[in-house]
Formats: sequence, C-alpha cells, structure tokens
Amino acid sequence: MKTTALFIFCLFAQLCYAQQTSADDGFFDPMRDPVAFMSDGRLRLVVSEEVLVRSVVSKFARVGAIERVDRKQFDDKWYLVLESRHALDMEQSVFVAVRLKPNELGEYYADSYWTACTGEGCSSCGYGGRMTGCFCLLDKPGEPGTPGACYQTTSNEPLLCKVPLKKPQK
Repeated sequence: MKTTALFIFCLFAQLCYAQQTSADDGFFDPMRDPVAFMSDGRLRLVVSEEVLVRSVVSKFARVGAIERVDRKQFDDKWYLVLESRHALDMEQSVFVAVRLKPNELGEYYADSYWTACTGEGCSSCGYGGRMTGCFCLLDKPGEPGTPGACYQTTSNEPLLCKVPLKKPQK
C-alpha cells in the first residue's frame, strides 16, 4: 500500500513539474496556452497582440500591416479577429477570424476552424458569420462607386502556431 501511495505521489509530482516547465518555456503554444478568458462578462486577451499576430503571420503570409486585433462574436461563438492590409498590396484588405473554444474554467483556446476574407478590389473586407460570409465594406480603391469583392478562405487546419513569447532579436 505504501509503495502504491509513493508511486502515485511521484507521478503527481512529475505531472506538476511537467506542467510548470512547459508553461515557462518562453513560447506561446496554442495547443497548450489559452488565448483569452472571460472576466466580468468580457472576453480578455491573455496573450499579447504582438505574439498573436506573429503566430498567425507565420502560417498565413497574406497578412501584412495590422490595423486591428479584436474579439468578436459570430453565430454565438467567440473569434479572435485580425484586420490588416494585404502583405503584397497595401490597397487590399485581409480579415482573419480564428474561432475560440471555451473550457469549463472560462479560458478560451484557439480552435482549428478559421476563416479569412481577402480583398480583390476592396479596401476593407468584413465578415458576417458562416451564413453571410465575406463582403466588401468599401468601394474599389481609387474608383468610387465601383464595388469590390472579398474572397473567403475557410479551413479546419489550425492557423495559430507555436512562437516565442519575445520577439527574436535581429
């Protein structure tokens, strides 16, 4: 009995140590680390916007100059939203929404589902949820009255990836 109790204690200590070292490894890992938590009825980010942007950009190269990082609700689900200019064409817009999934503690983790709206002749794309999809908010750049288009990309492959918490020195 004492041997079993000692074995369980050692196993518990090992698990606690493993969790502590993995959380202190200097990386944001979306498989392990929450993106946000619910506090006082408001969804608050627990990871800096800069780290989240680097995590998205490392897999989705179309994201250029970031205009806004926010949390929005579509279809009764929370999303991490990045609004940016297109990396290759500053007149075009890129809108990225990564679905967040809550746990029982009120922490929200990046889900594998995400959608992106990329402007084609549209200087500002919007997203209205799964039923509405992507749409152009403004006319074609330089051509008032000419409607633009936003193309939608949807995926079930995780978008956020593991990145260092501190920006690498150049």
